[in-house]
Amino acid sequence: MTECTFCRIYADKLGIIYENEHFFSRFDRFPVSPGHTEIISKRHIVSLLDLTEQEWLSLKPAIVEVEKIIEITNFEKLYQGFIDDPLNEKSVCFCKKMLNHIGIHKKPDAYNIGVNEGEAAGRTIPHLHIHIIPRFYGDVKDQVGGVRNVIPGMGNYRK
Repeated sequence: MTECTFCRIYADKLGIIYENEHFFSRFDRFPVSPGHTEIISKRHIVSLLDLTEQEWLSLKPAIVEVEKIIEITNFEKLYQGFIDDPLNEKSVCFCKKMLNHIGIHKKPDAYNIGVNEGEAAGRTIPHLHIHIIPRFYGDVKDQVGGVRNVIPGMGNYRK
């Protein structure tokens, strides 16, 4: 699948920070928070529901290990490196925002773990990838609702 972005990345071993039998991981070049990574299926599949039982079993240790890597990463050095060797101008913009992020010199306080399961959910690359998004106290005004905030105005169900 040389036309698939993630298949090409794995074939070329570009920026891989972790891998096991079924998954590999890399830092997202369009990060929404410092340490934002993707855990990507080595097998070219589109949906989380396409995972085999063995793949499901290897996903948890992948998440655990990737979070450990995130927690020891020098984010400032990472994003300056991405800026110095840019993917494209949009990626540079995202990486520059990370250099000014409240969490640039911190260990994450929590994580959002998510999948854009379908185009209507925001998936832009038709290859299964799980986003690991570090969260930091103070990174948003009100964190209540977490992933519910993907629909504007629907995050905080307590108000």
